[in-house]
Amino acid sequence: MFDNQNLSDHVVTLIRKMILNGTLKPGERINQAQLAEKLQISRGPIREALRLLQNEGLIKYELNKGTYITTLSNEDAYEIYTLRGLLEGKAAQLALKNIQAQDFERLQELMEGFEKSFIENDLESQAQYDILFHQTVVRASKHNRLIHMHQQLDTQVGAMFFTVASIAPVRAKNVVENHQRLIDALKSGNEENVQKEFSEHYNNALLDLLKNN
Repeated sequence: MFDNQNLSDHVVTLIRKMILNGTLKPGERINQAQLAEKLQISRGPIREALRLLQNEGLIKYELNKGTYITTLSNEDAYEIYTLRGLLEGKAAQLALKNIQAQDFERLQELMEGFEKSFIENDLESQAQYDILFHQTVVRASKHNRLIHMHQQLDTQVGAMFFTVASIAPVRAKNVVENHQRLIDALKSGNEENVQKEFSEHYNNALLDLLKNN
């Protein structure tokens, strides 16, 4: 059984999952009554969940129009990827003095998990492995405020992953190779090289998206 707060958190997870796996599509209007009936709960937790998802940027409310799934524009992609690149470039540099052998083992495990989910055409798992990969690097920075700012973008980056995967499938296919470059940069111990590789990682993703959009 869930109390009201736990139920709202649970509903947030369910709706977020529906957005990220494409069950709820960009631009689609959310009918709270239908969603409550589908999930077999009252509208209260639905309203609270939608409020939280609006804070994440996945939901948009417009007066006299209602609540919609956010459509991420090219401008949104530019802002998300450039900010992510700036944060991760610095985080990766800071991580160089902290990263341990077990962190590299974790990164390799996540790449293997991604490769398996790619073969199985499981986009949701691919997005999760991608997010966890980058979280592992950023957490090694030991910079708590940077980690928090980076984590706030995770959901939007997850949404962008699905957009890129559908518009530029070659990009998704090359994720393992691209992430291996990041691991190699970290192993080099060269701050300039690390910053360059992590920044270019996001710049290239943005270019692939815009080129095919």
